[in-house]
Amino acid sequence: MSEAASQTPPTLSCAVRDARIADALETVAREAFPPLRGSWRELGDDALVRVLEDLRIRGDAHVLVGEPLSGLLPAVISRIAAAVTVVCSDTDQASVLRSQLSAASIQNVWVTSFVQDRESDSERCFDRILVLQPAQATLAPVLDGLLHEEGSAIWAVDGSMPPRRMRRVMHIDADTTLEEDLDLVQYMPMLGDMLVEAGCVLRQEIAQAVLCAREQNRKLGEELLERGVVREDDLFRILAEQRRMPFARTSEVLEVLDLELVKQLPRKYLDHLQFVPIEQRAGRVRVITSDPNLPIWDLQAVFDGAVVVPELATPTDIRRVWTAIELGFVDRAKAAPQRRERVDVARDDAPPATEDSRAVGLFDAILLDAVAERSSDIHLESYQGGSRLRFRIDGSLHDVDRYNLAHDDFVALLNVVKISANLDIAERRAPQGGRIHRKVGGHALDLRVQTQPTLHDESVVIRILPQDRRPPTIEELGFEPAVADRYRRLLQDPQGLILVVGATGSGKSTTLYAGLQVLARDPSRKVITIEDPVEFTLEGIQQTQVNNAVGFRFAEAVRAFLRQDPDVILVGEVRDGETALEAIRAAQTGHLVLATLHSNDTVDAVQRLTDLGMHPNSIAGELTAVIAQRLARRICTGCKRPAMPDKKMLAELFPAGAPRDFRCFEGTGCERCRGNGTHGRVAVVEMLPVGPEIRRAIASNAVLDDLRELAHSSEMMTLRDSALRLVQDGTIPMSELYDVLSAEQMRPRDEA
Repeated sequence: MSEAASQTPPTLSCAVRDARIADALETVAREAFPPLRGSWRELGDDALVRVLEDLRIRGDAHVLVGEPLSGLLPAVISRIAAAVTVVCSDTDQASVLRSQLSAASIQNVWVTSFVQDRESDSERCFDRILVLQPAQATLAPVLDGLLHEEGSAIWAVDGSMPPRRMRRVMHIDADTTLEEDLDLVQYMPMLGDMLVEAGCVLRQEIAQAVLCAREQNRKLGEELLERGVVREDDLFRILAEQRRMPFARTSEVLEVLDLELVKQLPRKYLDHLQFVPIEQRAGRVRVITSDPNLPIWDLQAVFDGAVVVPELATPTDIRRVWTAIELGFVDRAKAAPQRRERVDVARDDAPPATEDSRAVGLFDAILLDAVAERSSDIHLESYQGGSRLRFRIDGSLHDVDRYNLAHDDFVALLNVVKISANLDIAERRAPQGGRIHRKVGGHALDLRVQTQPTLHDESVVIRILPQDRRPPTIEELGFEPAVADRYRRLLQDPQGLILVVGATGSGKSTTLYAGLQVLARDPSRKVITIEDPVEFTLEGIQQTQVNNAVGFRFAEAVRAFLRQDPDVILVGEVRDGETALEAIRAAQTGHLVLATLHSNDTVDAVQRLTDLGMHPNSIAGELTAVIAQRLARRICTGCKRPAMPDKKMLAELFPAGAPRDFRCFEGTGCERCRGNGTHGRVAVVEMLPVGPEIRRAIASNAVLDDLRELAHSSEMMTLRDSALRLVQDGTIPMSELYDVLSAEQMRPRDEA
């Protein structure tokens, strides 16, 4: 390379997320590309990084650069794209550009003085377009006509040189276009881009939320939370990354929180500015806030000139801190050992007849913690040695030690739960079940309560069902593309029985809800569901709740539905022979029936229907497909790294030797996953399409092992295949295989 190789490295105050852009800036000298006009100023390094990252240029892209201020921008883009076309309407400036680029020995940039408006899709030849001068109303359609169907363009919307505001237009798909304004003064990456890259939302959801946020005049994050498409903790963690702020962890905050510092300021003032001071030392005050735009300079005057160091926290976490302060748990959090001592719970203590205010606050605090920690269940347990509080997170139970529950606290807390769920607080000898509707931390929750007498008093399990979040789509479930396509095709069938099977808590209902979202978009079909409970509410679907008190159970509901002229019927669970019979009869009368069933795998589901009294011919005639699934913990995207395979597990998986390209990953622990290395769960799926050979085997009442061998020979996607793909793709850690596969399923088919 010529003189362009020697340069002063760019000075960047912003973090560069794309290493290709950083490399390009290091290898292209600004000195080699003076402005085409003396009055123009080139983009600063930070703004240049920001624009290029927002343009999201692939390595094979063909990029159009319109009216550049110098040859610098085309030169940098030439390092990260396959080809660059530069349009410069002034022929003299175009000649200067050619000279600059030629002197820098850049070969993949072409300079022209004009570009025509292209009408046909076949002539849409650019993947990305970047114009640093304002795109007038007449120019915008021309630029749009030059883009590929999934391309994107950025152009200036003000007349300053360099521009301060630009607009990005992205073609998400054939029907969806996303327009967003970029502020080059703040040098921050787009929030929507970061959420998509982190796997928190889909690009289509960002496009819809941006349009609605503009109409409602609110921020994108607020709109995403309102729609329930992103979790609060994920949103604020990404916001913290975008603003380059630390993300606060409540458990650590409570360990160091200085109550005297908090008491120095009025509560109304703290609530108004949405912050809580944590500690002060060496002339610095650490605060947590839910406002990323907290006025730091104003607060320094409040704290006598001390440097204010803000950390971002979710509104729910701010409420958790205040609740801990009000309940007096802050001093306990500092003094308590890592494992608290168990406190005896006596059975013969008479429970109070009314709710105690402290116990109510304690219950609210536990619910806040459970919501913030993404818990699916709360376990309050009593033992001879004392009490225990645990949260189920991503399928695993975790002890919660920050509540040092004394004897009176535990008894009062049980009574608060019972009263809230309309249970008999005097009944301690028999199990009871109830439900609570409550709004906690801005989330509407349906809490399913189940009490259980034990040798030492009672224990309670509370299932948490969020009511203001949408279920995941088929794309978000993590299905193999072939399985996802097959599932969508099955939903188009006019009749038949589709079963989703697995253990309790394996996500069967979630898979059916993903299918319901597809069906809800078809106005030509009527869909009715019978569920216990209704976990999510969906527009366009007629959902019904089981009511055992009046004898309205699954079987009765299906019989009643047939008189409602449905096209699709969803049965929440096939629990008995009567429900199975009604589901098969509904399929026989020309309806598509979706249902869940408890069984270990797809082939075992056939035996389960036989055990419920269904005739093999009826099963063979109506069963369309069986989907079996397990849930495995996802590797956290914030700390994923390559890992060495476990040799013992590798030998079990591949007795004849592992493939050379086998690889696996692990999470090392970070803020996002709270140090666990995993965050969220994904479905491991087995799908058995019921074709002619399988149908004949079912009708002839084939032995289970013969049916399973026939299913495997039909190229069925097995649980083992699905799990290994997720390991290789870096979706789940290798250690999860023991949790989702049996010893028999771990071995290859020819070894099993």
